[in-house]
Amino acid sequence: MKINKLPSEIFNRIAAGEVVESPSSIVKELVENAIDAGATEISISIKGGGIDHIRITDNGCGIEFDDMPTAFLPHATSKIKELSDLDNIGTLGFRGEALPSIASVADVSMISRAANSDMGGKVEYKNGKMTAHEECGSQLGTTITVENLFERIPARKKFLNKPSREETKIFTLIEHMVLANPNTVFKFDSESRRFSSSGEGAESALFAVYGETVLKNTVKVELSDMPIEISGFTCLPTFTKPTKNYQNIIINGRYVESADITYAVYSVYAPYLMKRQYPLFVLYIDMPYDLVDVNVHPSKLQVKFADTVKVKSTVAQAIKNAVNPKLGDAKKLDIEEFKYEPAQEQSFGRSHTLRSFFDIMPASDASSAQSGDMRQSRIMSEVVRNSVSDSETKENNDTTTDTNSVETVYSDIYSTAADYSNKEKFSPIECKYIGKLFNTYLVLEHDNMCYFVDQHAAHEKLLYDKLLRSYEQKRLRTQPLILPFVFDVSAADAELIAENTDKFEDCGFGITPFGEFTFTLSYVPYECAGMDMQAFVSDLLSLVNSREKSPMILKERLMQAACKSAVKGEIDDLDKSEIDALLSEMSERNITLFCPHGRPIAVCFSKKEIEKWFKRIV
Repeated sequence: MKINKLPSEIFNRIAAGEVVESPSSIVKELVENAIDAGATEISISIKGGGIDHIRITDNGCGIEFDDMPTAFLPHATSKIKELSDLDNIGTLGFRGEALPSIASVADVSMISRAANSDMGGKVEYKNGKMTAHEECGSQLGTTITVENLFERIPARKKFLNKPSREETKIFTLIEHMVLANPNTVFKFDSESRRFSSSGEGAESALFAVYGETVLKNTVKVELSDMPIEISGFTCLPTFTKPTKNYQNIIINGRYVESADITYAVYSVYAPYLMKRQYPLFVLYIDMPYDLVDVNVHPSKLQVKFADTVKVKSTVAQAIKNAVNPKLGDAKKLDIEEFKYEPAQEQSFGRSHTLRSFFDIMPASDASSAQSGDMRQSRIMSEVVRNSVSDSETKENNDTTTDTNSVETVYSDIYSTAADYSNKEKFSPIECKYIGKLFNTYLVLEHDNMCYFVDQHAAHEKLLYDKLLRSYEQKRLRTQPLILPFVFDVSAADAELIAENTDKFEDCGFGITPFGEFTFTLSYVPYECAGMDMQAFVSDLLSLVNSREKSPMILKERLMQAACKSAVKGEIDDLDKSEIDALLSEMSERNITLFCPHGRPIAVCFSKKEIEKWFKRIV
């Protein structure tokens, strides 16, 4: 076997495969270099989503003329000198791979002037080879221009996203950089958007990225538990988000991803979160450099901690202290302590600013108050299916005797009405209406059977079937909204919604852009005219962020979300005529006795089974 020594143009391209994944990774590396150079102002300009053109300008310390070619050599860096430096990394960049990797897959030029020089210098690279190195006039700092990314590597270029998607990735990256470096002025410019931050501290950075409403509905986080110091912002329990896109972790000035820290925050909010809702937070965590390893992956997004348990517990305590000093001891959160602050109607003169998802809509106190009842409803359904979750099993064990738990008494005799109807037809309208439990479950009697019908699941199923029939028969009717529902989203979510507007329209939902990250919902299917718009849009965000992109699955889940939002909650008290109408339509349609999400609509007991409970028969 012959061992080959690879030439520079080959191993640089191999390294580029890890460092340069897309235009956003180039921007990340170059902006981090600018920050390491002490820049207080950084400008980013792109064209074609960064595929055609990227320019990064900073006012940092600059590079000496003679050192400019050295900067493009593999593993050449000003950040570390010896092996021990790897245990105390305080800079964002340190590998010395970025510039040579970028130059191997694109055309690169750099103009720079150091503080002790009257003249600047210029260096150019094409296909990994230097084509120019000369003196020139330049302002203090560095400007790097990257053009024609992957132009000579078609196999790599074809895997890039379309320019608008690549631009969104860059813009999201800049938002992260603004939050991680709140005292640095950032300016961003492309064909479709402009953005700037003031560099006046953490609050101004939070405002620039998320807007005034988020600023009003967050509380400051501050905790010092040496050697760890934590600061930042976290949301009120009444102001959560439908995706995890609003969670930000900055460790020693570096934006990172950490499942451990995310879980620590989530664990504090978990008892008070509605389904598919997540906390918003921006956490600044400072600790000795030797207690966190950032040298895990070339992307430098993942980190490892010397004491993970210490970090997680400190973060959790910081969040508890910020949200509610009593939260650590109290079992129930007093939701009245957390008032939603709606935004004042005014213009900030920043059409580019990313605002919160529900900036114009206050959180529903009623929905929050119902969470306990909804949990009970879910427990009953899960017992029917013999799959009680761990948390719900604990609740059951806490509220029943040791010898007669809900699970042991009922799991073997509960049956769904769907199972029973395999033997006999279940026609709700033929049953005798007995009454209603918890303003949710209708109690019916027929012959020797007792039925419990979830009125809301039944309503949801009927709506879903109507909507599906209208769609399949191409007779879908829509209902214009008197006042279009306006909602704001993140840059990434805006891109996904814009890509699917035709699919939404096909299903009867009129969603159109109303600004850079703002959309309007102007009409909905006729069957869902009275739905909860806020709940529907929340589910819409979860839907577009899901991994499943099949058009058919998208259509079905979109209709399910609409029907769920159209169904009235437990607060509705149906009168007898409305109940009769519901039961009549259930019988007429002979609906499948499971809601669109798979939960049973009805469960039944025989008279014999009930008599066994009371020991009337053995």
